[in-house]
Amino acid sequence: MGSKLIIAGGGIGGMAAALALDRAGIDVSVFERTASFAETGAGMSLWPNATRVLKSWGILEPLMATGEPFTQFDLLRPDGGAISRIAMDTVNSPCLCIHRAELHRLLLEALPAGRVVASRRLESFSEGPDGRVTAVFAGGTRVEADGLIGADGIGSAVRSQLHGAHAPVYRGYCIWRGIASGVGGRTRGTISETWGRGQRFGVLPMGRGRVCWYATRNAPAGQPDGPEGRKLEVARLFAGWHRPVQELIEATEPADILKNEARDRPALRRWGKGHVTLLGDAAHPITPNVGQGACMAIEDAACLAKALKQCGNLALSFSAYEDARRGRTAFVGRHSRRIGYLGQMENSLAVGVRDLVAKLVLTVSRDMALNQVYAYEV
Repeated sequence: MGSKLIIAGGGIGGMAAALALDRAGIDVSVFERTASFAETGAGMSLWPNATRVLKSWGILEPLMATGEPFTQFDLLRPDGGAISRIAMDTVNSPCLCIHRAELHRLLLEALPAGRVVASRRLESFSEGPDGRVTAVFAGGTRVEADGLIGADGIGSAVRSQLHGAHAPVYRGYCIWRGIASGVGGRTRGTISETWGRGQRFGVLPMGRGRVCWYATRNAPAGQPDGPEGRKLEVARLFAGWHRPVQELIEATEPADILKNEARDRPALRRWGKGHVTLLGDAAHPITPNVGQGACMAIEDAACLAKALKQCGNLALSFSAYEDARRGRTAFVGRHSRRIGYLGQMENSLAVGVRDLVAKLVLTVSRDMALNQVYAYEV
């Protein structure tokens, strides 16, 4: 296909799409609103549904060298007792914990020079009678192309113009994230999540002595930090929880602790129109309960490239891509919300039942529970 495409948004989804399209022989340019063109944030997990794609792009091996594979997931109680321990021995591609910035860097480095433009925030777009799309950026810069891919995140300007500007849905809990150094030996090869009452704590070892952790708590939307500051607030909320929870918090610089709210959006019946489509969080933002935000964007990128290679018509290619992805991403979004609902339960009786049911379900149907999300192949 000889089309020239532009991608609005240079996060992981935009970079993955650019690489997939470039490998498919499609002329593509990425426009990112920030000046540094670098991913921020904390650690993340990459599951087999994404690592299979990354391997096909030739960047899994360097990712393995900078991150840490894991082979077990432990679901725990605050005292450290196991609800379930799941060996990841049925998957056919690695599971990996890395820093988001490292994945972003490798995607960027795999692209030919000149494909990315920083300090370009998309404000609007228009599509002419011939299908040509004009993207308008802050400051008045206009760029024409055959098609536009909105990969500009949960607050996507492309999505807002297509479907209206609606606020994301708050799911009732906030999330702290941090990276601790020098404590990796206690957690190597195993990720874990501990379920309490209205609170959770997750541990993701990232290699080289680094551990990403996250903590959740039920709270009203917009609740400010406690007067003691984020680090002491999190330490207080999780006092008495099993090791190494307090060690991880203590080993994290206060300024490096991020705080966000769990938000997503209802699934769309259609994503784009004509020569405009959406990808990643712009299309289907999900809560982070199954570690699939970036994985879904990577799947999207591979599927989009596949559709464009198989069909010579751009509008039909975009439509085929959306048809292939809507059901899958809606399912993962619902599944993630359910996990979040269960993990954030507060009632003591309900929590006891939850833990028992989770143990039984994960013991009896471990493979089914894993394969529904992680065994998918584009």
